[in-house]
Amino acid sequence: MGLLINNVNTSPASDSSDAFLDALISMSGDSDFYAGKSVLRNADMYSAIEVISNTVASCPFISSTPLISKMLNNPDVGNVRSGFNFWSSVMTNLLINGNSFALIQNNGHALKFVENNQMTVSYDTSTGQVSYHYQADPSTSAQNVDISQVLHFKILSMDGIAGISPLYALRDSLDLQTIGTQTLKNVFQSGIHGMLNVSKTDLSNAAKENLRQNFQKIASSGIGVSDDSIKFEQISVDEGLLKAIQTNNLASEKVASAFGIPSEMIGLENSHSSVSQSLKTMFLQGLVPYFMAISSELNNKLAGYSIEQDKSNILPASFADRTKTLVSLIQNGVMTPYEARQMLNIDTDKDKDNEALNRFYGSLNFSQLDNLSENDYNKANASKYSNDNTDENEEGNNDSK
Repeated sequence: MGLLINNVNTSPASDSSDAFLDALISMSGDSDFYAGKSVLRNADMYSAIEVISNTVASCPFISSTPLISKMLNNPDVGNVRSGFNFWSSVMTNLLINGNSFALIQNNGHALKFVENNQMTVSYDTSTGQVSYHYQADPSTSAQNVDISQVLHFKILSMDGIAGISPLYALRDSLDLQTIGTQTLKNVFQSGIHGMLNVSKTDLSNAAKENLRQNFQKIASSGIGVSDDSIKFEQISVDEGLLKAIQTNNLASEKVASAFGIPSEMIGLENSHSSVSQSLKTMFLQGLVPYFMAISSELNNKLAGYSIEQDKSNILPASFADRTKTLVSLIQNGVMTPYEARQMLNIDTDKDKDNEALNRFYGSLNFSQLDNLSENDYNKANASKYSNDNTDENEEGNNDSK
């Protein structure tokens, strides 16, 4: 994404002193203007982005207008991307760059996915005017796109114009993780480190090099023979350093923290939290901002359609929990038993003709507060006492007859 503020190019550049821009450049060689797929070479980054983007993309859109719901669930104007892949791509770019784009086409009945390097955003601080310039191919000229036709999704924006990626907070942590990984890689690739001590002191450089090469051949064969004039001392990497690198979860935890998800979601163990608790934490605290980034922009540019996403499948309840909830809804007249049996997938063909299953039920133990009075209270108690003495009342009536 190119960003022009007052016609000055403020896009990331290789000599930028800004920490966020440096992070993009240091982690990606794909472009000088946005972070590309190379950031996904980090396993923790890949896990965090994958679980968020795919979870959000798997939640179907719901609108007050069924036609809009259908369009959003299969939005690609060319049907190149499925609905899931379309929104997964939008979310992936949003998480990596803090911004992602789509164009509204066909009079609001289709969307076109736009890569970040295809869009330039211009912002005039004196007038507050924002304009978008779309360039599908470097060989073609950029075209101005009306702001009403651009879906600009963003997260953590300081000015409401451009979003900031979680990469902003992760540069040092990921650098440390990369250094540690490279150190381990070098240790395993370099083989034996050591020093050959030879009792003879008049060895030439050529003789020393010959000894070194011969010893390497011996070491690679697994068995070596030498006299008491040669002694080998192995130089090893500090075991404490290696242990620290291998057990260092600091960077991984910070990746999870920056993206707002539990650390278990990127493979770290947490003995103090169950999987269920972690999923609830991710849903309640981590995913809400991402859902809002999508729905708020859609409702802003596609006004009047009341757009949201169905999140019910993120935390699927057990059969027992679902049954308990549905029974409560039946008892309070919210749904019929037939509807509940359909939701539990235990309905039969005969259920439609069963009158008892297709009725609404309610409790007689409840009444509106404003309908209750002292007189009602007395009548209720009188009826209670009368019912308690039913036999005596019946005997009295029989005597009178």
